[in-house]
Amino acid sequence: MGNKYYDKTAERFSKASGFVADKQTSRDLKLASKEIEDDSKINVLVMGISGAGKSTLINAVLGEDKAKVGDGVAITRKMKAYENDDVQFRMVDTVGLEFNYMRQQKILRELSKWSEAGLSRKNLNKLVHCIWFCIDAQSKRVSDESLNYLYKISKMWKGIPIIVVFTKSYSSVAIKDNEEMFWNVLKKYQKKKSFNVCNVVSVLARELVIDETNIINDYGVDRLIDATTELIPKAKEINEEVMTNWSYKMRKNAAKKFVKAAKRSAFVATVMPTKGADADFIEPIWDSMLQKIASAYLLDETEEALMREKVTATRKGEEFLIKLTKHFKVLYALEMYSATSMIGGDAIDVSFKMLKEKTK
Repeated sequence: MGNKYYDKTAERFSKASGFVADKQTSRDLKLASKEIEDDSKINVLVMGISGAGKSTLINAVLGEDKAKVGDGVAITRKMKAYENDDVQFRMVDTVGLEFNYMRQQKILRELSKWSEAGLSRKNLNKLVHCIWFCIDAQSKRVSDESLNYLYKISKMWKGIPIIVVFTKSYSSVAIKDNEEMFWNVLKKYQKKKSFNVCNVVSVLARELVIDETNIINDYGVDRLIDATTELIPKAKEINEEVMTNWSYKMRKNAAKKFVKAAKRSAFVATVMPTKGADADFIEPIWDSMLQKIASAYLLDETEEALMREKVTATRKGEEFLIKLTKHFKVLYALEMYSATSMIGGDAIDVSFKMLKEKTK
């Protein structure tokens, strides 16, 4: 009677890996398969210290005083998005940096949460695609501190294109000097750390009235819009790669959970004092584990068969099959636990490579 009970228990565990996905794993795989949400626009993160002229610049690009009156859509406590139908990108304004450590950390957390929300929904509209790094042209300097912060921000989106914007630029001589100065500073800085600065644009966002007879016209806004618009295809490509890699990660995590569940099932099934051969309980666990891994990586029947062939042909696969012989129960159970992990790890690696080849 007891043996029958143990046989039933072992059989139940041998089938356990057929439904090892918990609710979260199932949700993750469903999300990884979801189509990427996208509209035609990219998000431009506008950053700089208070007084750098970010709001004036945003208004000039929009052709209306939205930033000035605070009509932007609040997307976090520290960020607002501004857009209209005439501009092919939306601008995400951040609070002034002031290069204060605590303020920087708050902004980094806000940006991280916002991007994580975009990733978790596969929504490209919630990722940053480009950065405008605004510097007051009148300061005539770029500090390592400001570049360090720019580096921290840009690391969140590897390869993100950056446009350095010198605001309040109205002297042609100063414009040339500032732009040359920045490239020289950047060249020295990038010997230690690098990021993707693809353009430097000088801008006077609104006309400057010196007196009744001396008025300097606004300058550079159209150039900035054109430079940003040109980046849209590349910026989208970078973020789509980020999203794809995130989907890969979700699938890999799910596959690891399948292996973990199979290991538990193999241990329990083999430690039971059953009448039946241990192989009768182990082989279904192994088979189901490989099937689940193949499913996580979107392999069809032919690809799954190829994956199984590659895995079984390895030394670890042969060891696993050899261990389907009966000997001391606890030792055998531990060996099954270890072997399931090895063969599962091989299957994850092989399947992952096959998935990446499919999606190139």
